[in-house]
Amino acid sequence: MRNVIAVFVFMLFLLPVRAAELVVVSDTWPPYTDPELKGNGLAINLVTTALKRAGYPSSVKFESWPRTMQGVDIGVYDVIGAIWYTSDRAQAFVFSEPYLTNVVKVVRRKDRAFPYNNLTDLIGKRVGVVKGYAYGDNFDRIEVLTKVPSNHFILNLLDVAQGTLDATLDDELVLQFGISRYLKNTSSELEILPKPVSSRGLRIAVSKANPRHREIVAGFNKAIEQMRNDGTYKNIVEQYRY
Repeated sequence: MRNVIAVFVFMLFLLPVRAAELVVVSDTWPPYTDPELKGNGLAINLVTTALKRAGYPSSVKFESWPRTMQGVDIGVYDVIGAIWYTSDRAQAFVFSEPYLTNVVKVVRRKDRAFPYNNLTDLIGKRVGVVKGYAYGDNFDRIEVLTKVPSNHFILNLLDVAQGTLDATLDDELVLQFGISRYLKNTSSELEILPKPVSSRGLRIAVSKANPRHREIVAGFNKAIEQMRNDGTYKNIVEQYRY
């Protein structure tokens, strides 16, 4: 009997260890992250596909941006699915290499046009921002700008359309998608200014509370590279042309 038990225990050690399911969290930021879009949006689709390829099954949760950051910081969630790197954030999270690039631009009403060549032209204007977002050092460090915080970029777009904000800024594709989906009746009254505020690499961030954080990031980076090489990455991206 003891021999049978010993053989059984030995066989258990030979079985592959299944990785625990990771919880990927994000705010709603279409078309990159959105529970109403295919694959939960472009970014989440890429992230969950890469994690699965790396051997990490995952589930997806959506929260406000502050709750997303806090939840991963304390280890309630494992991975932020779409985030921009800052040195401050790197104190709490381990970041992947960029898997997408975001071009941040300013949007305003056409009938409330003002000269815009650089960020100093926004001084004296009410500019909508999302709490906790990192738009780039060249914007974040200008303290004299009147930055009006909200919990969601759609609120900022609505306030620009209604004239309570002079401008807001976000990724160009996000602005295009938001205007076409939520502001169809006033889309012709808004314009996205051509000069970028910044170009940001979109990454995942893994909680340092997860003991396998560096392993997860390394596996993700490798999987994204494989997906670029075998066409999987391109096939996913092409599903989100707007």
